[in-house]
Amino acid sequence: MAPRLETLSAREREVMAFVVAGHTSKEIARRLGISPLTVRKHRENLMRKLEVATTARLVALVGPRAGACG
Repeated sequence: MAPRLETLSAREREVMAFVVAGHTSKEIARRLGISPLTVRKHRENLMRKLEVATTARLVALVGPRAGACG
């Protein structure tokens, strides 16, 4: 699992932290000052890189390791 986390970009890690904290794509977009479509693309990319198909699996996989966010 650790090597796959290393493949994520800084922005993908940031988005992942918000997703794991339960934020929607629209909320994440507002907080980061980017488009919701861009957030969705980052989510798609990070889930592909981590080889997970659902947000629930992502949360189970990375949980508290995703980092804190507001």
